[in-house]
Amino acid sequence: MNTQHKLRRFGALAAIVLAAQLTLTACSGSSTASQPGCTPKHDGVQTVSPGKLTIGVIDVPPLSSYNSGNPAGIDLSIVNKIAKDECLTPVYQQATFADAIQSISGGNIDVAVGGIDATAKRLKVVDFSASTYLDGLGLVSKTGAKTIADLEKMSKVGTVDGYMWVDDLKKILGDKLSTYPSSVELKSDFDAGRLDAALDGYAVQVQQFKGASGVSPALVNENPDPRVGATIHAPETAFPLTKNNTSLKKALDEGILAQHQDGTITKMLTEAGLSAGMGKVGDTQFIVPES
Repeated sequence: MNTQHKLRRFGALAAIVLAAQLTLTACSGSSTASQPGCTPKHDGVQTVSPGKLTIGVIDVPPLSSYNSGNPAGIDLSIVNKIAKDECLTPVYQQATFADAIQSISGGNIDVAVGGIDATAKRLKVVDFSASTYLDGLGLVSKTGAKTIADLEKMSKVGTVDGYMWVDDLKKILGDKLSTYPSSVELKSDFDAGRLDAALDGYAVQVQQFKGASGVSPALVNENPDPRVGATIHAPETAFPLTKNNTSLKKALDEGILAQHQDGTITKMLTEAGLSAGMGKVGDTQFIVPES
């Protein structure tokens, strides 16, 4: 009897210990596992892996580059600062424009970086952080053209098909405008002298023409033309994140806003050779509508 009584007491104690362990495990899975001695700016930020921020990195230098597992770029600097403020350890995965959104919606990564535009189509499956900078319209020419009006004086202008501004430019330039499947073919014809001017994503052109003699990309959004909607409302880049993850969105939003307010983002843009005007995002985020 005494032995059976001891066994019953041991069994009951084991059950209590096991229940306590399960409770602790459940709690750790639902809250941020902070780094020792670190106090996060926001409590309870939810991530795919507690204590970590899993980031998909798209190769779009100077905005972001996976760099053989040592990511670098403007977007990485922004998101790494936020991770540090939230006591989260950044974990990186290489990503592409084709798979980044799917990886977020599938719960494999928390956010993605790489100059990703906030669009209505993407908002169906992910949320977006506050805007980081403009995905502006770039213009290069041998004459220093900076405006849409300058293009009207030219005989041959090229751009990459698929951008927001293409249809508007066709109405203005007519047969003067040629479209190309990618930035590579566009630049090739410009370099060969077959084009008087080329229009592409501003950040793309700054990287393409870095160090080129006599050519300096202009950000057309600094001289908006009401005939071209993309110069008035440029797409705004942001970090896509898991749908309805309000705790992470709040941390990202406030972290990005702080880096706008203290001049950090503008400083990084200009140090990368980009225009400070890229940092002038709207008070209300512009979401690119579905076509």
